[in-house]
Amino acid sequence: MPQRDLVSWYQKDLLCFCVNTKSLVQTQQLHAFAIIHGLLPTSTSISAALILRYAAFSSNSRIVQMMFNQSLPFLRSAFLYNTLIRARTMMGVADVHIFTFDVDNGMLRSGVVPHDHTFPFVLKLCTDYTEIKKGLEVHGMLMKLGFDYNVFVNHTLLLFYGSFGDLAGARTVFNEMPKRDLVSWNSIIRVFSDSKCYFEAIGVIKEMFLWSEFKPNVVSVVSVLPVCAVLEDEIMLSKGREVHGFCLRTGLECDVFVANALIDMYAKSERSAEASAVFYNLGSRKVVSWNTMVANFAQNRLELEAIGLVREMQSSGEIPTSVTLTNVLPACARIGCLRSGKEIHARSIRNGSVTDLFVSNALTDMYAKCGCLNLAQNVFDMSLRDEVSYNILIVGYSQTSHCSKSLELFSEMVLNGMKHDTVSFVGVLSACATISAIKQGKEIHAFAVRRMFHENLFVANSLLDLYTKCGRIDLSRNVFDRIENRDVASWNTMILGYGMLGDLHTAVDMFEAMGEDGVEHDSVSYIAVVSACSHGRLVDKGKKYFNDMLARNIEPSQMHYPCMIDLLGRSGLMDEAINLITGVPFKLNSNVWAALLGACRLHGNVDLGSWAAEHLLKLQPHHPGYYALLSNMYAESGRWGDADRIRELMKLRGVQKTPGCSWVQIQDKVHAFIVGQRLEGLDPCLSLENTG
Repeated sequence: MPQRDLVSWYQKDLLCFCVNTKSLVQTQQLHAFAIIHGLLPTSTSISAALILRYAAFSSNSRIVQMMFNQSLPFLRSAFLYNTLIRARTMMGVADVHIFTFDVDNGMLRSGVVPHDHTFPFVLKLCTDYTEIKKGLEVHGMLMKLGFDYNVFVNHTLLLFYGSFGDLAGARTVFNEMPKRDLVSWNSIIRVFSDSKCYFEAIGVIKEMFLWSEFKPNVVSVVSVLPVCAVLEDEIMLSKGREVHGFCLRTGLECDVFVANALIDMYAKSERSAEASAVFYNLGSRKVVSWNTMVANFAQNRLELEAIGLVREMQSSGEIPTSVTLTNVLPACARIGCLRSGKEIHARSIRNGSVTDLFVSNALTDMYAKCGCLNLAQNVFDMSLRDEVSYNILIVGYSQTSHCSKSLELFSEMVLNGMKHDTVSFVGVLSACATISAIKQGKEIHAFAVRRMFHENLFVANSLLDLYTKCGRIDLSRNVFDRIENRDVASWNTMILGYGMLGDLHTAVDMFEAMGEDGVEHDSVSYIAVVSACSHGRLVDKGKKYFNDMLARNIEPSQMHYPCMIDLLGRSGLMDEAINLITGVPFKLNSNVWAALLGACRLHGNVDLGSWAAEHLLKLQPHHPGYYALLSNMYAESGRWGDADRIRELMKLRGVQKTPGCSWVQIQDKVHAFIVGQRLEGLDPCLSLENTG
């Protein structure tokens, strides 16, 4: 075989090998082979291929620079310079000054004229490293060299200006393009969409419809549809429907990406029926389509539909992915559907997705919200953990009688090198409030101050709740006075706190000051102030506030009526209380009847109390407190036979009084105990000495 043909054969073969190398060692072997057989430094294509392979497998930028420097100067074309720039971009070690030197000095001094592939590489590097000034210099250079007429270069310029928010610059580039193609239109739509300029994005696609020779394609539609949903506006939704109509006319609706974008748009606009219609019109449904539809139902509080769709997905032969499970598990949690949650858990174990951190967190959250903290703890113990995992359990335990576990987990986070966030502090402070662990609460408060979390409104409101429930309204007031952006929850907590601790006039004053501060009263505000009026027997004020609430079109709830019944009942206004009860427009819950029964016992109105108890025991037949209240009322009025009958009924129904549980703090630990338990049997809960 002639020498020239042999070299040509080696070169073609070596190029093929270069493309398929799998490691740095293989690249070095090919490099040595090329030198031995005389292919380097004469072959530009081999040099370029090796530069890219070294960039793929090595983090040493000097290797690619050395490869470039070893090439023959007269063979250094724009192609080789472009390869060097691309290699540096791949390695993530590009320096703007270095590549500017390469392009400006290296290329131009060598007489090498950049071509249409040079500038896109350089502009992308300017975009990635936010080098706006250098990017503008490159724009000036390409205009001098006449590349501003190149469509490919202009596309990159559009994205460069869009990346740092210069939408006027991007629009100018677009308007001055001598020739636009479909990519040009899609690029400007994407720039406006990514910059949240929704009306401008819609305007461009309208312009495209009216004046362009090109019609929107899949990319155009997928870029603009999210814009139509993001504002949750009827006008924008109508624009989305227009785009949908265009997709129907052109057959684009059958494309899986377009269908998913349509489903997502309708879901975010709370149009689940229309999203379902798009989904079921899809001929071939991919996993992404199923996941989008499950997310649609879950987002729009259609929990049963979301669970049913996952079952339908499985029956159609599709395997639910981690994304499917993380969408459907919160739906199970919201409606307390433990059985479905367990089915999904079993499925995740079979397909291995239970090892996914997001899935395990969703499972932990589902069990916690369904009240199965033992199962939530099991998932937590067997899974990968992050801050979210800990937060789920901290919040979960804070809502049970095992609040001390929240405190343990809060400390454990520090020991495991994890950082607390707002949710961590809110959860653990809620736990401290429940068990009145004021010492630990103060320590956590100090810890929050050191970490600057005390300025967060949610944390500050949790501190208010803690000190109020621990009876330290003075400390609560100190925190309240330091909150700059008080919201309705801040005021409500203080009103409830003063009312709970018997400072009723201050509670009423706080309610009035709330309005003067520009914070509008909500439903809870009226519960708090009417409750305070009830405890202080401020009947006229309580009635006034209740009527004010009605005048503001705040509908009284199952929480407002018990407060009013208590207010009237404590003051002996039984007829008014009965009139209020009979006028309630919905079915009464046990709180209303319990308030009436308590008032009857207070004033010795046994007949009315018996009527209230009859309704109460139908609604709550296994609540021991109501039996005790009724029995005591009969005993206090001398009707011992009726009192005995109620106690016998309690035994007959198997109702047992729940033993009282309390917490005691000894040194730096909180212990839980029940009535009759000895000191040495107490359960040690927590020491916060390691939260430092």
